[in-house]
Amino acid sequence: MRSVLRGRRHNTVGHNKQPAPSPLERAPMPRKQPDPRSASLVEPDSSPAAAQAGQADRPLRVREVQWTNLHSTTARLGQDTDDRLTAAVQLTGKGVQDIWEAAINLLADRNGIREKMPAGADLTLPRPIENRTFDGDAVKATVRLTRNTRARLAAVASRLGLGGSEAVVEALNTWFDEQGVPGEHAIPARPPTRHFTKVMIQHATSERLKREAKRLKRSAQSVMEESINRFASRHGVPETMPAGSPVTLPRPGRASTHGGTASATARLTENTRARLVAVCVQQSRTAAEVINEALDAFCDQTGMPRPDDREL
Repeated sequence: MRSVLRGRRHNTVGHNKQPAPSPLERAPMPRKQPDPRSASLVEPDSSPAAAQAGQADRPLRVREVQWTNLHSTTARLGQDTDDRLTAAVQLTGKGVQDIWEAAINLLADRNGIREKMPAGADLTLPRPIENRTFDGDAVKATVRLTRNTRARLAAVASRLGLGGSEAVVEALNTWFDEQGVPGEHAIPARPPTRHFTKVMIQHATSERLKREAKRLKRSAQSVMEESINRFASRHGVPETMPAGSPVTLPRPGRASTHGGTASATARLTENTRARLVAVCVQQSRTAAEVINEALDAFCDQTGMPRPDDREL
């Protein structure tokens, strides 16, 4: 009886006993770490306090970096000019770039160059008409100029018939004199004023000009200048124009472009430019038409044959 009861108790206890948990149920599951490559979107707080805090953390917006709009300009300064530049920095407290800017704009103002140059103004500095040598003490200086000042420098250099480096030297010493900077500058004899002249001429005429300049061992500019003066004399224009004669080229109409055109440039003396203007007014023609005919007439006189069409 007791054995039976023990068995029943054992069965009862064993029947009510819960099954042992499996190993998977015993060990807690590890938390999944977020993938650093994934991005989560968080709704912004639209409260005024959060807005002010966001504005405080937001970086300030600044203007575009200005040095990217500057143009590197190099000139050779004689020892006297370089010494005056050093003295000007100490005397005025200005930097070298500021002094260059002020000096170039002063020279441009004195020679009638417009204050605000057009957007498409030429920035190329002209080379001197003649090859000039610099003494061994010359200092090579480079400054980044604003676009407007660089354009005014190119314009005033062309008007004065100077190279870019010579124009910078003259501008600096002009400004030094006005500011009372001590020192002396030996001003070299200035070449005659020259006017930049660019026209479109016929391809055949352009080729004849190149060949004739090579045959004569002269520059194309020299040949063009002589051609204009011969042409002007043949049409009764005075050899020496009166002071104050106009040098602005008229534009009565559009020049013919039959046969294709090529660019021809020269820096003409003031007298030659005035004679060219006089011929243009006399014949109601453009400078391109007059120069094209003048060059052809010159080449005809020197015996330079016209190029064959297959050579163009």
